[in-house]
Amino acid sequence: MSVPAVSFYTRSVLEASALGVGLLTSAFFVARASTAVAVGSAVDRWPKALAFASAPCFALNALAVQLYAYASTLPQVLGIRFLQGVLNGVAWVTVQYLLGRVAEESYRGRTYAIYFASGSLGGVAGNAIYSALAREPMGVVLAVSSSFFLAASGLAALLAYLSRGFLGPAVLSTRRGRRPGEQRGGSAVAAALLLTVVMGVSVFGSILRGDLVYVYLNEVLGLGRGGAAAFVASASLVALVGGYLLSWLSDRVGEYRALTAATSIAFVGAVCSAITSPLAALLGIALFYTSQSAVTSVSRRAAVTRYRLGGTVLGLLNASSNVGSVAGAALAGWLYDTLGSSTLILINSTGASAMMLLMCFAPLASLVAATTLTRTEVQK
Repeated sequence: MSVPAVSFYTRSVLEASALGVGLLTSAFFVARASTAVAVGSAVDRWPKALAFASAPCFALNALAVQLYAYASTLPQVLGIRFLQGVLNGVAWVTVQYLLGRVAEESYRGRTYAIYFASGSLGGVAGNAIYSALAREPMGVVLAVSSSFFLAASGLAALLAYLSRGFLGPAVLSTRRGRRPGEQRGGSAVAAALLLTVVMGVSVFGSILRGDLVYVYLNEVLGLGRGGAAAFVASASLVALVGGYLLSWLSDRVGEYRALTAATSIAFVGAVCSAITSPLAALLGIALFYTSQSAVTSVSRRAAVTRYRLGGTVLGLLNASSNVGSVAGAALAGWLYDTLGSSTLILINSTGASAMMLLMCFAPLASLVAATTLTRTEVQK
């Protein structure tokens, strides 16, 4: 909810360039990336000690949101967004790790899908609420946003309390012949390919899901502020069902085959969103949101299921996603200032090419993972 409010405030009141608006996304993800890896590694070492770390971070986020009302320059807004990135880097890695440890492997992909779908529903609700409050003073929007952060703090504390009994040594289930208590081990090559897919999707996703998309929908397609927020909310809603189905696929046939399907959908979405008409843009954005939702949940499933240091891999996944978002948002803002509305065609054409490349990485990662599993079973 605070994202569109701060984006429009930065653009209209502070008169920032499109690059400045894009830097809002970059500042957030730089902070979150720099925090995620360290927190993931720490969670592997001291899971019980860090179980409750997310609750105070959400509470502090509620206070940080209120600081936007006192920001009068772009550097101040960027500083607040950076602070929120640090807090989210701690909170989300911890929550994702706890969720993966609590959920059984047989439905872990769908559990992550529901988790991220809940986040998407929150985004839908936030955009819908902002659309209704678009004419209200920004302080009203920020106050409502803070109340939701406080509610998240309470829920995070409850999750940490309920997961205390699941934070012993990490083990695999007996699925596919693995013995109870056997430590996880995954191919480093497969992990690297997984990180590549996540980063590539994030580069393009930062353009279609970052602060700049609201400016584009408002200024190029002429949807207005409320219409832009409603547009993003509709596309996010459509993506919930598709993301869940792809996560179900990962529970049935494995993570890397599901990633192949997701990157294929991302390619189609990139092509459709390059067409400058509201209907085509809505279809393209909805397809890409579906793909990004699936890649996010399926990659987290792979981290917790396939790797002994699941927290560290989770941190790396979050970091690679954030680095991709930083690069994409900054590049998109600069191109938007330089090329104007024609930037969308250039960006989406590049995005479509990138999706084609990632479609080659996902099957390769699947092959590496299958080969590693076969060799391990032969050695036993």
